[in-house]
Amino acid sequence: MKVYEFRLAAVERIRVLEAKLAREKLVTSLRNLREAQAANEAAHRSLRSMAGASGVVAPSDLLWLDDQRERLAESLRLCGEKMVQAQMMTVDAKAEWGAATKRATMLERLDARSHAAWREAALRSEVAESDDLTIARFRVAGAGE
Repeated sequence: MKVYEFRLAAVERIRVLEAKLAREKLVTSLRNLREAQAANEAAHRSLRSMAGASGVVAPSDLLWLDDQRERLAESLRLCGEKMVQAQMMTVDAKAEWGAATKRATMLERLDARSHAAWREAALRSEVAESDDLTIARFRVAGAGE
């Protein structure tokens, strides 16, 4: 029973640590997701706020504006890809954290059950020992009369 309890305790510690690591990974992925969303919104705002050419404009200015729009559009596309990647990582981290938490909780319940069984067995042995002592006392008392 002691070896079982030791193994259970060791595995339970490992599972709790795994759950903590999974939670930290989830927090990190959520932070990365928020950063990616903020970058995507900033790129979207900068592309929308770009003013068009007005009045008499040189062809080089039009080319420059067109290049700027292409760069901003590319930046927006990359930010969108990073955001989708961060969303996928967050979903994976949530699933991993949920599984790790379930495993840790299951082992905690199993440990509580084994502790309750051990306690019950200890109480039974105390009762049996008490009964044996009582029976032995009555035998000695009966033999002395």
